[in-house]
Amino acid sequence: MELIETYKRYRQNQVGIHTKVLDNHVHAGEIKESAKILGILNKDRVVLESSAEQDAVYDFNVYTKIRSGKSSLAEFVDVYSPKSNDEEKLLSAMLESHVSLYEVLEIHKEEGTLLITDILSGARNPIKLVDLSLSKSMSNNVLLCTRLIDLGEFSMTSGLGFMFSANHKDFIMKRTQKMLKKMQTGDLMTDRFIVFFNLNRSDGIQVFFEDVK
Repeated sequence: MELIETYKRYRQNQVGIHTKVLDNHVHAGEIKESAKILGILNKDRVVLESSAEQDAVYDFNVYTKIRSGKSSLAEFVDVYSPKSNDEEKLLSAMLESHVSLYEVLEIHKEEGTLLITDILSGARNPIKLVDLSLSKSMSNNVLLCTRLIDLGEFSMTSGLGFMFSANHKDFIMKRTQKMLKKMQTGDLMTDRFIVFFNLNRSDGIQVFFEDVK
């Protein structure tokens, strides 16, 4: 399908961009500083509970505005010349990525898509999410926290996220709002990421995202 091929092309470009940003714009000291912000630095060691948390730390370092109010991705974009219109569009969308909690409305396994809605913002318009792995492994009874990248025709994730049982929706929403009120980073996306990273440790369920070769 044309949509899936387009998605794979964008995903492969995105993986390449992630690698370049992490290799050239994030050093070991910054990884430790980000771990401190997330509350997982203990005696100068980054304490991770899973490989998914390692992916989350990388995502945090790529996208979050923790470098004097700027992200490592933005620093990369400042010095990088896109090689194609697709790459330029993708970079622009990545810079505007959005962290929130989403409810699954529909799953279309044969199309590799899901319809989701943002329950933190209260927006009612459904979002078309393309993810081959999630569309096969997810159920409707799940809340998904992820970083969405809006490409117009569809959205995709940054490649990781946190899942919670929809049976605990009221509890998760109340805890989220309570924890967000205590955050003081000055950036909503950073606040949300930190809150859901910690909520995932206490209340999350296992999640699998697409690994496109």
